[in-house]
Amino acid sequence: MNRIAIQKICKSVNWTDFEWFIDGVRLSEHLKQNKMKELPANTEPFDDLCPAWVKGLNYFGDVRFTWELLTYEKAVLPIYLCPDDLDYSCIVIVVEVKKTKDFVYWERFGLVNHRSYDFSEEALHGILCLESYTDKDWERYGDNIAISEINSEEWYQWIGENWDEELFRRRMNYTYSAYQKEENIIWFAEVDWCFERKVYEDMVQYYWEQETLEEVQNYHIYNKKQMSIKDCAHLIKKLKRTGSDDLIEHIDTYGEILLHLYASEQVGEPLVELLKRNNLCDYVEIYCRSIELMWRYGDDAVKNVVDVTLLERLSDDEAVWCSFGQYISDDFKRYINEELLKDNIAMFLVDKLP
Repeated sequence: MNRIAIQKICKSVNWTDFEWFIDGVRLSEHLKQNKMKELPANTEPFDDLCPAWVKGLNYFGDVRFTWELLTYEKAVLPIYLCPDDLDYSCIVIVVEVKKTKDFVYWERFGLVNHRSYDFSEEALHGILCLESYTDKDWERYGDNIAISEINSEEWYQWIGENWDEELFRRRMNYTYSAYQKEENIIWFAEVDWCFERKVYEDMVQYYWEQETLEEVQNYHIYNKKQMSIKDCAHLIKKLKRTGSDDLIEHIDTYGEILLHLYASEQVGEPLVELLKRNNLCDYVEIYCRSIELMWRYGDDAVKNVVDVTLLERLSDDEAVWCSFGQYISDDFKRYINEELLKDNIAMFLVDKLP
């Protein structure tokens, strides 16, 4: 039985990333020691590459693709990418993964060979790849975008407005299919690692939570514009691994984004339940920081959701309310105590946050 863990590693002065440790040794070092073939010069050293599981890739469709494969029982799973591109167009190191009820096996590592990759063919495997449609897809798209033509005005408009979904479909329908062909992978290292499945899945979930926490902590660096309802929904959908599907289901049900309801279901109620149980996990900070981001950067509609739906609900329980106050900034707390509690009639009897 092998041991797997992740640890934050400083790769340069301004760059830190998680690295996998197998039996206490960095994965990049294992690959160097087990390499059986020479690889292109730009592939090594392996520890200069970017972990494929980070949420800071150029497009969320690629992030969603990676994390979808992490749920598979058997997969050719991306593990490292080129740090200069942060997408799947350049260096892609993969590992062959197989799962059983109790164990997870990593068996060999390879480099994706892009020579046969056809970008025009990839474009046909997005929203217009009708053979991949589910019954839900036919309900959503069967009488609209599904009947359009590639390169049509309607097609360009749809992918422009729904690029994350389009890219995810291309990755699942074309990119991943390419990974299944032996000629498209240069297998360069064989291992025989076996991990306890629960430990492995806990590591994967911890990776997601730490990436998400870092994402909300650094929101101000990468997002300068005012947050609209759509922007807010995009923020919320990235908090959970099922977030994209949850948002699609919400829109299917209501025909639009009802942010008061969506934010309550995805952020407010889960946070209340965690604080009630005194479960002070990473998600408490993730949800609290997300609410503060909505208040700090949101337009009037988004701020109204914070004031009327999220903060009112949190204030229903005194213990929950006091615990929430420990996770927010002084200026957010000052706003709540000096403005919101005075102006919101529904919160007149709520105590100030300590």
